[in-house]
Amino acid sequence: MKTLAVLPARYASTRFPGKPLALIAGKPMIQWVWEAAQRAGVNTVVIATDDERIAAVVNDFDGRVVFTDPTLASGTDRVAAAMDKLGEEFDIVLNIQGDEPAMHHETIASVVDLMTKKPDLPMGTAACPFYTPDEIFNPNNVKVVLDNQNRALYFSRSAIPYLRSSTCFEMDFRSWMSTNQLSLFRRHLGIYAYRPHILKQFTLLSPHPLEQVEMLEQLRALAAGIAIGVAETPHCSLGVDTPADVAGAEEMLNARL
Repeated sequence: MKTLAVLPARYASTRFPGKPLALIAGKPMIQWVWEAAQRAGVNTVVIATDDERIAAVVNDFDGRVVFTDPTLASGTDRVAAAMDKLGEEFDIVLNIQGDEPAMHHETIASVVDLMTKKPDLPMGTAACPFYTPDEIFNPNNVKVVLDNQNRALYFSRSAIPYLRSSTCFEMDFRSWMSTNQLSLFRRHLGIYAYRPHILKQFTLLSPHPLEQVEMLEQLRALAAGIAIGVAETPHCSLGVDTPADVAGAEEMLNARL
């Protein structure tokens, strides 16, 4: 299987301008993601950007840049545009978000392995466990529920599945969760894998109301009937949305050293 990983990286960000270049544990954020993809054994790794400042930093660590149109609507559109610009044939195309510096290389490899072993699977992603009940109620931590084939049934910022049993309300909810049902919940991670034709199909779909209300692009695929397989990994990651998130990402990376 010939694999391509595209790391979308925009300089403009309302909450964190220049985010891909932010130093995290001594390296630019985008370099951490690039190194993880390299360690995972991906055949080709490129950074898709529209900014010369990002390109200069990527060139400094010998990464490969593909320039994409700054007017593209989403990271997925930039991944598709980068794939087209390369003009090569790939079996699997990965979208690894450039603001996930703590993405573990084993997680990336597990998604590639999932897509390799299940050639009929159009899309793949990854999920890890939740370790504390409080994490479940943070809307920045996206939850995913799975079917018996480890395919996504739904993604949400809300705590899903909903615990209706009256038992959990007769005692402290978080204590009950810690001892009984924490394993029901899975945290979605910021990585996607596509068959190339599915990636192109996805970019032609209109945003779906579920996607718009949850602000989760992957719901567009589910609404269109595109199955998403989920590789389970023990390695958590952390998306960096604001400068305040840097410390958490550094802590996670330093714990692995």
